[in-house]
Amino acid sequence: MAIPEVGTALRQSLERHRFSLRPQPEARPGEETVHVVLDNGGGTFHAGRVDHHLGLWSAFAVVRDHGLFRTDEVGRYESFEDAVLAVLMSFTHVE
Repeated sequence: MAIPEVGTALRQSLERHRFSLRPQPEARPGEETVHVVLDNGGGTFHAGRVDHHLGLWSAFAVVRDHGLFRTDEVGRYESFEDAVLAVLMSFTHVE
């Protein structure tokens, strides 16, 4: 799966704050999932993901570091970029 394009401003912000977008490995046909990952120098931290389903991108952000349900759905968007922004604005980084 190819990751959808994002605008220059978002791409530069992701790079500046050490975030990257990574496709779901071995995704099934018709499934589109992109993970938002933070590289904190000593490892990586999963900030959330965006899933494409029925024409909308659902944004899920990590809001709890531990527990059965670590992520919450934070919205559904027509735009991939809007979904990525929702993850970035909603996730909680706990060190």
